[in-house]
Amino acid sequence: MNENKQPAAGSQQPAHRAGGVATEMRAEDRVQVSKKLTLANVREKLANQKGKKYWRSIDELANTPEFQKALEREFPQHASEWLDPVSRRGFLKVMGASLALAGLAGCTKQPDELIYPYVTAPEDLILGKPVYFASAFPFTTGAVPVLIKSDAYRPIKVDGNPEHPYNQGGSDPITQATLLDMYDPDRAQHVRYRGEQRPWISFVAEFRAMLADKKASGGKGVYFLSSTVTSPTLARQWQEGQKNYPQAKFIQYDPANRDSHYTAANQAFGSYVDAQYHLDRADVILSLDADFLGGAQFPGFHRLAKDYASWRKLQGNVEMNRLYVVEPVTTTTGFKAEHRLQVRPSQVAPFALDLAAALGAGNNARGYSWSAHETTYLQGVAADLKANSGKCVVIPGEFAPPEVHLAAFAINQALGNVGKTVVYTDPVNPMPSIQMDDLKSLVADMHAGRVDWLVILNANPVYATPTDLNFADALNHVGTIVQLSSHVDETGEIAHWHINNQHYLE
Repeated sequence: MNENKQPAAGSQQPAHRAGGVATEMRAEDRVQVSKKLTLANVREKLANQKGKKYWRSIDELANTPEFQKALEREFPQHASEWLDPVSRRGFLKVMGASLALAGLAGCTKQPDELIYPYVTAPEDLILGKPVYFASAFPFTTGAVPVLIKSDAYRPIKVDGNPEHPYNQGGSDPITQATLLDMYDPDRAQHVRYRGEQRPWISFVAEFRAMLADKKASGGKGVYFLSSTVTSPTLARQWQEGQKNYPQAKFIQYDPANRDSHYTAANQAFGSYVDAQYHLDRADVILSLDADFLGGAQFPGFHRLAKDYASWRKLQGNVEMNRLYVVEPVTTTTGFKAEHRLQVRPSQVAPFALDLAAALGAGNNARGYSWSAHETTYLQGVAADLKANSGKCVVIPGEFAPPEVHLAAFAINQALGNVGKTVVYTDPVNPMPSIQMDDLKSLVADMHAGRVDWLVILNANPVYATPTDLNFADALNHVGTIVQLSSHVDETGEIAHWHINNQHYLE
């Protein structure tokens, strides 16, 4: 390093650069730095030091108070980074080591706590030994039997009940994730009225006063909006309540509902029915846009997946079942199919009707202009189904149009599948209805000012209803809005009363 020479008197002081940006320094300061810092001084200064080996300037090496002030004037936000020896790459190295050792924080001794024994210990509680109990997860397509593992009466694992004939231990991600809902810190903890915490008795007093006023009119103006009901107890309670309030109305709505199936069933059978499919008896399966292997919205999907898989194993001379799928979008069921035909959504119904006509199950064929490949597929499916009459099944999708369901009813009937691979039973929903029609009627009554009280049970219609109904705007015409829910969601923010709901495991 060359020794700095003192500039001549009256000469122009060169601009000092820090990080490539010019920074002015007073001439007397530079003279002072030059006097103090000589080559011998630099060697002496660096003799026993470790760290940086290169500096941008002699002023940085001197690291005088004047240099630090100049940096702060020029780079007020980054001056500390300039001077800090642990920066940039060094910072990343240190942080990497810190994160690697972060787990050691869990070994820190916690503060002492007083532990009191039970005055009267529960008879079946042994600390450290889990306890199992059976329960059921209420779902829109029916309750899911579950087996709960609990530790000190706290549920820690949810699985399918292995002793229940429906799922035989099978489960799904939605059911297992319900445990996270139980311990969710964002769950509603209190009764709220217009955002303020209120005691439960305050709501009960107001609700009873409303019921007393509505007694004379039979509950006119009182509406209940619920998610799909699968509880016989709740249905019985509503029937008892309607004896005193016959004008009150109960509406159910879920975005994934059974409107198409119930509409077709009402036309075909004169009443609402559910279709129970027995895939363990079917050699040939045709899915008409029905994702029964991967769609949680499909009723009975736990048992359907298990029954389908039971026939996918080579056992002696027993042949595996064959799966045909006609669908517009690739699904889990479509991936499993031996023969899959992708069509447009508008083509599912014409395909079902033409297939029914080909099997002699109806004369309402659309006469659609199919391609050569599609025609070959349709003829092959018809031949395979007819050759396996009584041992095949046609499954329509939940979101397919009602005419697809009607065609499936006719085909299963014509092939002799009813009572064998498909059985029609009373609906799981004790109060079946066409949900979209009821929802539209409710919105119309709300806009007309006929809804005085709207009690929403475990539903979030502001978020889940179709946009063209503009449900949030319709709520402005309702006198009192009450929501029973586990979270303060989009509807809860608008509701006057919000009642915190219990979890099914509590």
